[in-house]
Amino acid sequence: MSTTKQQTVRGKVYVLGDNVDTDQIIPAQYLNLVPTIPEEYEKLGSYALSGLPESLPAFVPKGKMRSEFAIVIGGRNFGCGSSREHAPVALGAAGVQAVVAESYARIFFRNAVATGELFPCESQERLCETFLTGAEAELDIQAGTVTDLGSGKVFRLKPLGAVAPVIEAGGIFAYARAAGMIAGPSQAESNGAQRAKPRTTRVFAVANQKGGVGKTTTAVNLASCLAKTRKRVLLLDMDPQANASSALGLQQTDGGSIYKMLLGEGELAEQARNVRTCLDVIPAEVDLAGAEVDIARSEKYLHRLRTALAPLIARDRYDYVIIDCPPSLGILTMNALAAAEYLVVPVQCEYFALEGLSVMSRLVNQMRASGANPALAIDGILMTMYDGRTNLSQQVVDEVRKHLGAKVYRTVIPRSVRLSEAPSHGLPIDEYDKSSTGAKAYQAFAREFLRRRGRVASGQ
Repeated sequence: MSTTKQQTVRGKVYVLGDNVDTDQIIPAQYLNLVPTIPEEYEKLGSYALSGLPESLPAFVPKGKMRSEFAIVIGGRNFGCGSSREHAPVALGAAGVQAVVAESYARIFFRNAVATGELFPCESQERLCETFLTGAEAELDIQAGTVTDLGSGKVFRLKPLGAVAPVIEAGGIFAYARAAGMIAGPSQAESNGAQRAKPRTTRVFAVANQKGGVGKTTTAVNLASCLAKTRKRVLLLDMDPQANASSALGLQQTDGGSIYKMLLGEGELAEQARNVRTCLDVIPAEVDLAGAEVDIARSEKYLHRLRTALAPLIARDRYDYVIIDCPPSLGILTMNALAAAEYLVVPVQCEYFALEGLSVMSRLVNQMRASGANPALAIDGILMTMYDGRTNLSQQVVDEVRKHLGAKVYRTVIPRSVRLSEAPSHGLPIDEYDKSSTGAKAYQAFAREFLRRRGRVASGQ
């Protein structure tokens, strides 16, 4: 949605301090909004900086879509936290043309440049202790200055260098087109059609501390159904029992899992095995259980998986990484939660469901509050093993929806003999018996999953 940027920005400033994270810039519950859809782009702007404490002045007034502030001034490490590209996009959609901070989290700076939404300028002084919210300022990108129009005082900025023309052009793709590095827009785009959004890998963990709730069944069949819609999917089996691997016909092999990568040895991409069109799997092995001990002895033990995934995500090889977690809250599961953006929680239709959900909810809150993964959010609760012949199943679904509302997926997965049989044949349910109720349910779940991303194609 970005357009060519002017090199001079004049307007009111909004002042923040150090370590403003991406969940404060755009809270996780709004990440289902798709910036390439104009209405949703505007909505993103209306939620910009809505994660700040209520004691601070509203950045976007209630009922408004845009902010009166053209410049945000921050302290050190602005844009820390998760790698969500929605952060600079939300600020740009709200009308922010530049952020002036002492320093940036690298991923925010890169996303600001890539999207072309705003200029991420670095100050040579601590301006967050000099300016007040509401003050008028003028930012001159070419001169490398910001002027307090009230006092007339001029402050120097660090040069933006080679990224300035990229932002001026409206982002990396617009710059590449203008420079002739890639083809220009098609005729449809010239007539005002929307430009395709660059793909970005999203990481989901499928987890529940309780076993026997359909966790692996969900991970395998969601991955398979997404791949059938031409989404590029990596299924990562983190469970030493390797049920997800065998459910797709893979045998356990020594050294074939993510074990060594969790210890900083080797490339994760080398372990990926293609099993279907658009579907790769990194299998598990029994020895993966030993990683619990080895990882616990290493530095930053909760972020070993995140570190291993980083190069793979940077290459943008997949649309989705889906992690099948062990049925426990050990170090492997905690690593998955520290690496994921979203959590899918399968819950059996029984009366202990709410108890299990409260454990997972507390765990997510702890991961966020501790800083282990400030951006982690529950994407949804999937009710599984639904038995339409009993009142109990419907009562449990109603109770969970009463407590959690929109967090509960509309799709319900039924009890199905065919679902139980499919793994023994090394096939996902949509290949084992695509006409079964289980296959139809997981196909419906995949469509709902994609709708939450705003990425379900017409006719799929």
